[in-house]
Amino acid sequence: MFHTRLCDLLGIKYPIIQGALGGIGNGPQLAASVSNAGGLGVLASYGLSDSRLRQEINETRALTEKPFALNIYAARTAFVSRVARLAVQEGVTIVTTGRGDPRQPIVALLKEHGITVMPVVAAVRHAVRMEEEGADAVIASGMEAGGHVGAVCSLPLIPQVVSAVSIPVVAAGGIADGRGFVAALALGACGIQMGTRFVAATESGASAEQKQRIIDASEEDTVATPIFTGRNVRVIKSPGVEEWVKRQKEGASEKELAALAGRVRRGRRDGSETSATAGQICGMIREIENAGDIVARLVEEAAAICRGLGLLVTAE
Repeated sequence: MFHTRLCDLLGIKYPIIQGALGGIGNGPQLAASVSNAGGLGVLASYGLSDSRLRQEINETRALTEKPFALNIYAARTAFVSRVARLAVQEGVTIVTTGRGDPRQPIVALLKEHGITVMPVVAAVRHAVRMEEEGADAVIASGMEAGGHVGAVCSLPLIPQVVSAVSIPVVAAGGIADGRGFVAALALGACGIQMGTRFVAATESGASAEQKQRIIDASEEDTVATPIFTGRNVRVIKSPGVEEWVKRQKEGASEKELAALAGRVRRGRRDGSETSATAGQICGMIREIENAGDIVARLVEEAAAICRGLGLLVTAE
């Protein structure tokens, strides 16, 4: 059921990708669980040393014989080049690139070594350029998503990207169940990527408090802020984040905002700031489940929806 050309491209059973959860941890356990359930698990590279990243790749291979991917965060040129070279050396076969527009020849570098490349894009123009550079597919991510976000919502972004490129399009941002999966396919996508839903998975390395914050949050409890990386990152509100947003609206100076942002970042590291990275879909997440169960339930829900609508469940 739901076999699309993305499944053929990646060698997976279901066109469901786990978003890279940089900074959260437990990458091998989560990625392997998603891959073993028929989706595509993804390891994050952000914040990891070369030795640690190599270890996580090897640990994932020990936990699953299924395909999995490595995500390369769109950071400075040196970081991107270093992780890309490591991916080649370790024989990684699938890479997703982080949200943003780094304008680096990463796609060409990876394609030279036969690696399947799927950049995350937040605008149609980025999708078009990634196709021109040789990307195998693009992940169109709306501003509802957790982590780095653009300025366009998923519902208008996805069909426009589908119309603009000929390669497979994966939908991301605001998806957590079978309804979102079916909707993405109806918009022309060949599959979906979910991040926030997997933060609240048993195998996720997020703290118990972070997971509980997602479960307790409503769709109004997140905000996109440049506090953490200089680009807008959607997180669940915390006292420090709310204070920064309030002071910005009041016209605080750049110096004052920078000092406040520094305190928020330090608080996040030491645990005094419990701002979890999450998308607006957190309002739908009400329990912590195993990653494999999340994938299986999503497929079951989508099949039931298609049967109810009188649709074929073998979507292309």
